[in-house]
Amino acid sequence: MASYSAMSEDQFLCSICLGVFTNPATIPCGHSFCKPCLEGDWNSSGDYAVCAVCNTRFTPTPTIQVNIVLRDLVESFKGASGSGGEAVDRPTVAPGEVSCDACLGSRMTKAVISCLVCMSSYCLEHEMVHNARFSRHQLVRPLANLEKRMCLNHERLLERYCRTDKTMMCGVCDTHPEPAHQVVSMQVEFLAQKAQLTEAQAEVKEKLKATWKEAEQFNSSFHHCKDVATSQIRFVNGFRLDLVSKVGLICDRSNIEARRRVDEMKSTASCRRRVLEDDITALTSRGAELEQLIGSSDSFVFFNILPSLPSALPDGVRGQCSINILKDLLGNLLNTLMKDIAKLLKMGYLSTNGYAVPEIAVVKEFTVEVTPDPSTAHPSLLFKQASREIRVDRSKMGQMFPLSAQRFTQVLCVLATQWFSSHRAYWEVEVEDWTWTGSGVWCVGVATKSSMTSRGVDLTPEKGFWVLVHRGGKLWPSTNTTPVAIGTQRSMAHVGVYFDGLERRVSFYDVNLGHHLYTYHNVPTNERLFPVFSPDFFTPGDNPANHVMIVRPLTATNHLRG
Repeated sequence: MASYSAMSEDQFLCSICLGVFTNPATIPCGHSFCKPCLEGDWNSSGDYAVCAVCNTRFTPTPTIQVNIVLRDLVESFKGASGSGGEAVDRPTVAPGEVSCDACLGSRMTKAVISCLVCMSSYCLEHEMVHNARFSRHQLVRPLANLEKRMCLNHERLLERYCRTDKTMMCGVCDTHPEPAHQVVSMQVEFLAQKAQLTEAQAEVKEKLKATWKEAEQFNSSFHHCKDVATSQIRFVNGFRLDLVSKVGLICDRSNIEARRRVDEMKSTASCRRRVLEDDITALTSRGAELEQLIGSSDSFVFFNILPSLPSALPDGVRGQCSINILKDLLGNLLNTLMKDIAKLLKMGYLSTNGYAVPEIAVVKEFTVEVTPDPSTAHPSLLFKQASREIRVDRSKMGQMFPLSAQRFTQVLCVLATQWFSSHRAYWEVEVEDWTWTGSGVWCVGVATKSSMTSRGVDLTPEKGFWVLVHRGGKLWPSTNTTPVAIGTQRSMAHVGVYFDGLERRVSFYDVNLGHHLYTYHNVPTNERLFPVFSPDFFTPGDNPANHVMIVRPLTATNHLRG
């Protein structure tokens, strides 16, 4: 037998598909073909079978069987030609492309057509050979797995789709009659389904984005909740130790004071006991003398003894001596405990869903309503009483006004009609920036009445202002060079102000985000403090626009009720 290297590819080509044999079958005339090609050719030839090479007719049609010896020989030749390293420069088929079934070796060329009769795909070279011999075969674009794409009943390409039964059909199938069944071409349904899937993909991406955002918010809330819970545990543990220490100290002081009073009572009781004993002795002696005198029967003796009796008698019993525990010490103990317990209110609460309620939700319990007082306003400020808006009248900003103790003339500020000293109060301010960029200059906070006579634009505690000043998109405390961030919505800032006269502090909160911004401590309460508002306290040259900045004092609508 000749070696595999001496054989040529032409010896193993099917005369129908022009490709290397696939499951070769030999018919009675001696010619061999691919079993799928032979079956397809005979099924289309009619009542009798004809050899595609010698045109020999066979009646009846012979049974097609695979030639096992020829199949093994073809497989061996394919292995030898693939490993023999033929120097043929053929491009490798890219993933997703269909390879030519007629090409040998591991490096297959790209197919350009597929034959529905031969059930094979061909490259450009083999297509020309195939078309020269079989001009009536049905050719389509390259398709992989042709056997699976064919109708089992009619051996035609599946190219129609029933939307009712969701099945694929060939052009001959009539088991899905219209209008009971909605039948369209597979390409139309393919494009429609892809469009739906594209929309579904976009929806999935949006939901995924929203879910990621929700997951980030949940993680943020979880870590915030965890931090708050840890802070509460640390605070409560410290509170317990401090409380035990204070209770022990107060009890020790109470005991020392009680023992001191017991010692004083003992000393006093000892002195009084001696006095009482002397009184008892004197009274006993006097009683005996009186009894003797009363028992006398001789008047002469009676009148001789009577002048010698002392006229003064002992004072007798001098009241009771008792021990009194200091009630003021116990009262101080109770007051101290209540003050320490009140500190727990400053801690954030944990809600039942696991999210931490911010500090602003606690201070909103003390919400009050504040109203600007036009009698204290700078002459350049205008008021809209219905909505309590404060606007800037820029036509007057260049004018000079004399210093007045009745209203602001140095800065564009206005006080509220309400004032606070020793109690607690919370209010909110909404500021609309005329620049619509968040770069306007304004301030909110508290100020004293004497601040109206301060010169210059330095709004500091020394001049009676405890405020946050907004500039450059940030809030700046007057006593700190580090700004704090403020969340804005459409160039609208929303700030909450909390005044605690008991602890002498003023705190600021970002209402949009629910965050604490800044706190002034040791605020003096010997003078009344008023909410203060300033839409713009710079000169017209710094703000050339003709728009307005609006400050709206608001009352919180979602505050807690204690």
